[in-house]
Amino acid sequence: DDRLGLEFTWYRKKTTDAILDRQIAPSLGLPNTQPFNAGSIRNSGLEFLLRASPVETDRFRWNMTFGLATNDSEVEDLGTPEAILELRRQNGTPDFVVGGFAIKHQVGYPIGAYFEQKTLSSVLLPTGRHDISQTFCDNGKGGSMICAGADLIYGNSDDAPEVYLGRSLPNREGSVSSTFTFFRNLRLYGLVDFKGGFKKIDGNFRARCQIFGRCRENFYPLEFDPRTIAGLQSNGQLIDYYINDSGYTKLREVSLSYQLPGFGMSWLRFNRAVVTVAGRNLKTWSDYPGLEPEAFFLGGSRGGNFGSFEQTTNPQLAQWVFGINLDW
Repeated sequence: DDRLGLEFTWYRKKTTDAILDRQIAPSLGLPNTQPFNAGSIRNSGLEFLLRASPVETDRFRWNMTFGLATNDSEVEDLGTPEAILELRRQNGTPDFVVGGFAIKHQVGYPIGAYFEQKTLSSVLLPTGRHDISQTFCDNGKGGSMICAGADLIYGNSDDAPEVYLGRSLPNREGSVSSTFTFFRNLRLYGLVDFKGGFKKIDGNFRARCQIFGRCRENFYPLEFDPRTIAGLQSNGQLIDYYINDSGYTKLREVSLSYQLPGFGMSWLRFNRAVVTVAGRNLKTWSDYPGLEPEAFFLGGSRGGNFGSFEQTTNPQLAQWVFGINLDW
């Protein structure tokens, strides 16, 4: 009796000559990003939808849905000329193009991923300054090395390499909704949605604390994580401390509707009228330390298709809506 429905799709898609953005030199006098054709991009994932009516009586009905979608992308080829690619291989240099602020399209990794030095540990001196000689980063080979300057472990003076920090696009998202109907004319509806598996830049923290130096971390550094303090004191070299996990779950909507019987005057009669009170964006659950995990720039090198840079953007506001729907 259509009480239960299930939809499932698995896909694997390969796109050739995909159009991506790369950064170009500002001295050219053009916008600082330029579209180009990549070699190939692979996307795969699944889409799942469950519909159910667990309870159906004359006085009460419960309908619910659960949806989930995943996506895993990988840059397979950037269309780099073979001679340049071979030279990069000989030098141990990965094949990539810069796609925005801390963003790279790099072969073997998700499209539009964050790459920066990754701070593993640091030591703060009694003065509150971080000890450069004891600030260690990921060396890209499963170990650690001094983030900047004389690397005593490996015997060179190179800075630590930029390593993969995470995706800028969610790799999973979904929603759960329920509708409860009482006596056929009173309906209670709720919707919760979520996204996860991606990171974004807390540009507000960057501006307040690194650029303007107006945070508690600047004045009382010994109270905070030494890795964060090392980043704040690195003059913009170590920035992984403000690239944070930004997955979230939101109570997107709760609404209560009541259907009135037909009414009206003889020359304008309504078949029905529905009165609704709804609340939207009522609650957010997230470990993201910034203002709003959904807010980010919509264009430029810090936003758009890849990269999520939140700074001076408005967060989602809670809303209450009252409405009347007339059907005639």
